[in-house]
Amino acid sequence: MNVLSYSGIINSISSLRLKQEIEKIYPLEGNKWIGINDEPETTIEKYIQDSFDFYLKDKYHLWHNENPWNLLEEPIGFEWWIQNNEHHNTVTFHSNHDDQYRRKFAGVMRYPLLSTETYLTDHREPTIILDTKHGDYWDEFVNFPPTEVTFSIPSEGKFLISDPRYIRGAFFLPPNTISLCYDVWTYKPENLNRVGIPTHKFDCNFYKELDSPPTQWLGKTGRSTMNLFDKDFRLKYITNYSGTGTWTVTQ
Repeated sequence: MNVLSYSGIINSISSLRLKQEIEKIYPLEGNKWIGINDEPETTIEKYIQDSFDFYLKDKYHLWHNENPWNLLEEPIGFEWWIQNNEHHNTVTFHSNHDDQYRRKFAGVMRYPLLSTETYLTDHREPTIILDTKHGDYWDEFVNFPPTEVTFSIPSEGKFLISDPRYIRGAFFLPPNTISLCYDVWTYKPENLNRVGIPTHKFDCNFYKELDSPPTQWLGKTGRSTMNLFDKDFRLKYITNYSGTGTWTVTQ
């Protein structure tokens, strides 16, 4: 699977500053945008640009998905949003795509180059990423039911990268969990704007970390029936885990 993670890319002070800024501006009306060459107005915007430059700029071409328009175009900016459980403890299964384009063109799908998630809190409920992909149309799925599933255990400062077509979700999230997510785009989807709330920018301190693929899980597993767009499937999941790893389970 096209999934990589960094165990921790920022220090605790940087994570705290990001969380403090999120508390000031949240909730937001929809997802937001920052161009790759825009002058950042917030710590969040600067973090997004810097993390891309430090960890993804030299390797994003390895993540080109099958869409032909991504093969020749360069990234121009980032769609970003805050993921927390203030109102819901579940992130339902979904792919990351241009939803306005899908609605406008009768279910035709367009995707970013790659998707990221930065965990800003520790907890034990993993991000679940199936190797099932959304296809070129809304009702098209590739490799269903899944044959491999990645489980990413959140930890403060951990940085997760994945193919945006993969179906992903999170369930039974405990209170006060926060993630900062952004997608890398080769064009600017409609109805995305800057957050427009200037703050006192803080330069996050980044660690020199190497990415790593998920590790094959060899421990105990359980089974559960899950639903994807009204289609049931059996999910084999990890149990009795400790630590903050990123694991893959053959289904």
